[in-house]
Amino acid sequence: MKATALRVRARMLLHQDLPAPEERRAIRQAAGLSQGELAEAIGVTRQAISNWESGVRTPNGPHLERYVTAIRALRRAA
Repeated sequence: MKATALRVRARMLLHQDLPAPEERRAIRQAAGLSQGELAEAIGVTRQAISNWESGVRTPNGPHLERYVTAIRALRRAA
């Protein structure tokens, strides 16, 4: 499989692991983190987290990977 196809497949899998916006917020809150704290941890703005949790926007590119990784870690910690 070509490198481009592998990247597309990896992104598809990440999107499958991304919970619904309401669940994203609940996971973060259960972990006791503010939007600003999560944003700082993954290198985005607080507004980006707000948009992702409200469903206004969906993370993409490297932000998607970091966000899904953070959500997975928070879910395990809760």
